[in-house]
Amino acid sequence: MFSQVKGKFSILGVLRVVGVVFFFALNVSAQTETSGAVRGLVQDASGAAVAGARVTVTSPSTGIRREIVADEHGRFLAVGLPLADDFILAVSVNGFKSASSPKTALRSGETATVDFTLEVASVDETVTAVADTPAVVSDAPEISQSVDARRLTELPSNGRSLNRFALLDPRVRNTAGLGSDGSSAARLSINSSSFRHTHYKLDGNANYESIFANAPQQQVSLAAVQEFKVMTNQYSAEYGGSSAGIVSTTTKSGGEQFHGQGFYFLRPSGIQARPPVANQGIPNQLQQFGGSLGGPIIANKFNFFINYEQTRANRGAFIQSPTPGFFIGHLREHLALARFDYRFDDTHSLSARVNGNYSTNDNANDAVSGFTQPSAARLSVTQGVATQVTDRKIWGTKVNEFRFSYSNIVPSSSSALFPQVTVTRPNYATEGNSAFSAVRSRNFQFADVFAAQFGNHDLKFGADFIRNKVSDFSYTQFGTYTFAPGPPTPNQTPIQYSQTFGVADFTYGQTLISGFIQDNWRISPRLTLNLGLRYEHQSITDDRNNFAPRFGFAWDVFGNGNTIVRGGAGVFYDQYYFYITRRFFTEGVNSPTASYTLRAGAAGFPTFPNSLVAPPGGATVAARNLYLSPDRRLNPYSGQFSFGIQQKLWNDWLLTVDAVHSRTLKQMRIRDINAPSAFTRTAPGLIRSQAAADATRPVSTFGGVAVRNLAVVENTATSQYDALDLGLVKRFSKRYLIEAHYLYNSAITDSMFFGEPNTGVPNDWAGNDRLERGPSDFHQRHRLVFQGLVELPFRFQVSSVVTIASGLPVDPRTGVDNNGDTLVVDRPVNPATGVVYGRNSFRGPVQASFDLSVVRRIPLRENVSLELRAEGFNLFNRSNLIRPNAVFGNGTTPATSFLAPVAGVSNTDPGRQFQFGARVIF
Repeated sequence: MFSQVKGKFSILGVLRVVGVVFFFALNVSAQTETSGAVRGLVQDASGAAVAGARVTVTSPSTGIRREIVADEHGRFLAVGLPLADDFILAVSVNGFKSASSPKTALRSGETATVDFTLEVASVDETVTAVADTPAVVSDAPEISQSVDARRLTELPSNGRSLNRFALLDPRVRNTAGLGSDGSSAARLSINSSSFRHTHYKLDGNANYESIFANAPQQQVSLAAVQEFKVMTNQYSAEYGGSSAGIVSTTTKSGGEQFHGQGFYFLRPSGIQARPPVANQGIPNQLQQFGGSLGGPIIANKFNFFINYEQTRANRGAFIQSPTPGFFIGHLREHLALARFDYRFDDTHSLSARVNGNYSTNDNANDAVSGFTQPSAARLSVTQGVATQVTDRKIWGTKVNEFRFSYSNIVPSSSSALFPQVTVTRPNYATEGNSAFSAVRSRNFQFADVFAAQFGNHDLKFGADFIRNKVSDFSYTQFGTYTFAPGPPTPNQTPIQYSQTFGVADFTYGQTLISGFIQDNWRISPRLTLNLGLRYEHQSITDDRNNFAPRFGFAWDVFGNGNTIVRGGAGVFYDQYYFYITRRFFTEGVNSPTASYTLRAGAAGFPTFPNSLVAPPGGATVAARNLYLSPDRRLNPYSGQFSFGIQQKLWNDWLLTVDAVHSRTLKQMRIRDINAPSAFTRTAPGLIRSQAAADATRPVSTFGGVAVRNLAVVENTATSQYDALDLGLVKRFSKRYLIEAHYLYNSAITDSMFFGEPNTGVPNDWAGNDRLERGPSDFHQRHRLVFQGLVELPFRFQVSSVVTIASGLPVDPRTGVDNNGDTLVVDRPVNPATGVVYGRNSFRGPVQASFDLSVVRRIPLRENVSLELRAEGFNLFNRSNLIRPNAVFGNGTTPATSFLAPVAGVSNTDPGRQFQFGARVIF
């Protein structure tokens, strides 16, 4: 447990001191994030080192062939190797039998360890390779899961979304329904943290979309990915920007033989289960097609890889009120990538990648569904283009990698299809929409990483420079009328009107600079220490002491690779994302826009359904809610501790047990410095008027503006996460793979703040922190994920992904503004105790899904085959609720609709769906 000293826990100070002490001695493994390395020890049967042994490292798919000579201690290291799963090591030396390893897969940023014990050769014995499998030992405390190209291709994938494969790690969950579109489909929460703190990398450089922080900045096709990796805890000092976790993607290169594929997938309409809530079949068709091609331009010198994919979806969304029906939305998405790799020689290479994406959707995430009518539809457009150049140079056991990348991204652009006044009747219908917005981000990054081996130390250090420039435009043409919940009544009048005036058209930006140094110190063949220090600077915050020390160890208990004990501790910082700071522009005192809310009967209240042509003025200026920057903006940070055991069982089965403790401080949350006095409710149904609440506020004007709420973003929230992960893995063979992980965990937070003005807001602004401390919005006490792949006779293959998890927390709401602060976030009173329910005090039903894929391969000719695929998702048609109806009501008993499903792909996972595909592979 942590003890706090002036807002920071003391153990972090100790770690920082340790980090500074080790600063000049710190080293890391001699590979870079976009490459791998392999090292080992050559010894004889007595355990004595075999000096001068020649080790050859080859990979047929990449054309790499590297020779290394073991030093006087029998140690060897090959660095800067491209990612592949077919590396073979061979060892030869006079007087001993030659030996070779089975195929070894290299993962990004990791060093595989392959040790050899050589037998003495007889005088007349011929040289033959032995088939014994050498020990492969992880030498880092990092807790992560890698998904290679085979699993990306073979496991069932609904919608072929790359980021869905992150859910194979039980610490990761999607925060919107699995049928969601665009960025919502990739809002990944790691370790129950906010999805806005999940960091992304592409080919080693940052791929974090720093404005809305929803998803990866650049999108790439599943067919263009060599490796997909999720790091959830104790990653090395090379990685930063997140206390939650990092999702890293490495793209494919061409290789030395021509290879590629063409594919077509169809999810036909008419055979899919109807969505939850819907009382009728809903049209839903998805087509995805494309292909890739890679190979040599100049043999052993110049390779290329190109990829293109298109998605066409026509999806109906169920409208449940006032008249059941559906609205069909149209998605059109294009993904393209080209990569070129030039090898000057085996020690110097240059790669260049160009990629782009373009997507349009006229009903993204079922914005029209449930109670929202077609008149509220909008067109969403996202697009981006990016390029990256990577130069890698190797000198013996030293490697330097320089990366430059540029991206021009439109993460969000939205326009109302039928601009008109918005009319909202809660739990009945919402009509109209008149909002327009467009955001563009231009990003530059320079990064350099140098790695080298010095005796038992693998040293790595590097630095990043990132510059973000953003253009932001938005305005709302008309206003919004709010009526009482339920259907309209004769002569009904609205209870509230709100409208935003002005046009927001501004630019902003930031600079991020980071540096790190890391050491994997192999004290002995059985024990490795991992020591690292990282520094991060973000120009839009006021933190200047963001030093992040890291410490870890890996111990091969018996020296045979069968039992590995690992652990670590470290400090990890989050980025302060633009979605917060942009609100200081759009909703601050000097904002070019101003939002006003008028209660019925107030002077200047418009005549329904008209909008105002100018802001309300005169003696009764409408009060505004303002969003204010704190005196100091700080980066949240966490202290993390982990301990784990990896035990090899029989027949290459592997058992892993990992325990994690993390505590995060300085997280963002809202405090209203102009809050009305507390409104204590001890019985259901109590309501205070806005006028009565306003009379108790400390001030009525701020900066010359009439105000109500003055929302300040503070760094005063904390969270704590504890988890135990049990994993059982059958290592990949040619015929099958089995991997299962069960996670038992606890995630408690003070608030869940996502950047919107009304998130993380306590039940009462002057609130009771005891009631606000509760489960994370994304906490599932139990989560089990199973993946399996089996090769069957007659060229059949079956693969499956099964997920079973606890239901998600639900924060109960009354559906009305009880305390008069203008925000409808109040919770009901528990009639049994006379106390307001705490945050996330209810929970939805258990979630479960079963996905299955059946494949038949048909050889067409040599090295060319046809693959026919049939896939089923959520085969048992389980209704997995993400956001059920949270309106408890303002009475003594919950409303009949409380915890009921809500229509829309963001609110529930899809029902049972079937997909068919064909792929030509060569």
